[in-house]
Amino acid sequence: MTEYTKGLADFITKLEYKDLTPDRVEKAKMLTLHVAGVAMAGRTLPTAVSARNTAHAVTGQTSDLMSTMWGEPGKVPMHGAIMANAVAADTLDWEDCSYTGHPSAHLISVSMAMTEAMHKSGKDFLTAVIGGFEVYQRVACYIQPTPEYDTQKYGWGLGSWQIFAGSPAAGKLLGCNEEQFNLLFGATACSTPVVNAILAQQGSDFYHLQYAITSLTGVMLAGMAKRNELDNIYNVMDVESGYPMMMRGFANEGWIDRNVGTEYLFDQLLFKHWPANMWIQTPLDCLDQLKREHGFTADDIEEIFVSPTYLERVKFSWDGYSSCRDAQFSIPYCMAAYLLRGEPGPAWYDSSRLSEKKLLDVASKVKSDPDRLQDLTVAFNMFQNGSFPSTTVRVTLKGGKQVETTLPFPKGHPQNPFTWEDVERTFRVGAKAVGLGAEKTSRYIELCKKIDQLDDMAQLAECLSL
Repeated sequence: MTEYTKGLADFITKLEYKDLTPDRVEKAKMLTLHVAGVAMAGRTLPTAVSARNTAHAVTGQTSDLMSTMWGEPGKVPMHGAIMANAVAADTLDWEDCSYTGHPSAHLISVSMAMTEAMHKSGKDFLTAVIGGFEVYQRVACYIQPTPEYDTQKYGWGLGSWQIFAGSPAAGKLLGCNEEQFNLLFGATACSTPVVNAILAQQGSDFYHLQYAITSLTGVMLAGMAKRNELDNIYNVMDVESGYPMMMRGFANEGWIDRNVGTEYLFDQLLFKHWPANMWIQTPLDCLDQLKREHGFTADDIEEIFVSPTYLERVKFSWDGYSSCRDAQFSIPYCMAAYLLRGEPGPAWYDSSRLSEKKLLDVASKVKSDPDRLQDLTVAFNMFQNGSFPSTTVRVTLKGGKQVETTLPFPKGHPQNPFTWEDVERTFRVGAKAVGLGAEKTSRYIELCKKIDQLDDMAQLAECLSL
């Protein structure tokens, strides 16, 4: 029998801050700034409001461990902050992207709330974030469906394995030992939401709310592991009826034990430049570049031609869009929102304006290339191998003039990385959306740059309290 579970448990148990290279630490600091910003930007949308309401109802007003609910006054019980912040971080689909989902909505929300409540150091935080990601990514890649699997019909488990982005980080912060981690991985696997297609088929915003449920569950399980309240769920990645079988029988050899401790998959994480699905990032970058260079407005446009056609991302209907999630996965919608609603943020997905006539008029001008189709499974494989689909956008203006550009990578890709200026810009959008004062805004930015020097992470998290 393999010993994949023990290998991951051994890695996360023994990982120390000194094992992290300066460039990885810097990326984790930037991610902390970026995720908090997009979470605050998304907190007014219905899913984020629902998560906050539920957090208050479930966790009450006080507990021994209190944390900041970002963009709210005061503090709340730690588990409630985790629920609310994780959903807000994903609500605008703006946080990050690995090739298996959006782990930072868990990693940053869980690690920030726990280190604040437990008064742990910045080094503890950074180690939990990066170590948690390494476990998450290997597990998620291990159980990815094969190309023959019909994800349209049966679902892709993005909302399922995300729970592994929360529980390892929580276990690390609680100081779980190797055996406790082994049991924690078993409990996390057994608590994974089922793989389903209904969220995508019906465009449900519950897609975002899953982050509250899985974050909370992962942290609760880590607490149980630390208190030695788990039993007889060892080696879940190895036994015949373990996690691969639970996740419909897929076990991609070579991923779960891929150079553990020497190769950091965290290096491949993509920061999102726009509040939209991953495959809409480069098309929007192209449109943004053309608009900046040529100064046109929505009223000047006759047609926008996008190549390749990103399959499953070209939805348009004169009936409009049924949800925030439905709109975030549509290139026509996102391009129209960019042209009409200005600065990226919650206004792009105002629930009362998802079927606005002027927006649909502009979205109807977006056309896709019938001769160049981009299968998303192939695109994900390209991303895994360090590449990305090259995208061309051609804008035809009224009067016949055409302008065109091609970009090989979106802003935020490891080969086109974010700078501190980029993440600061995004954070300020979120700070402005919640009315965070100038002093706290500036202090949070500056403290993010020196997280590794903080003895108590509470001083960072408290900057996000109104």
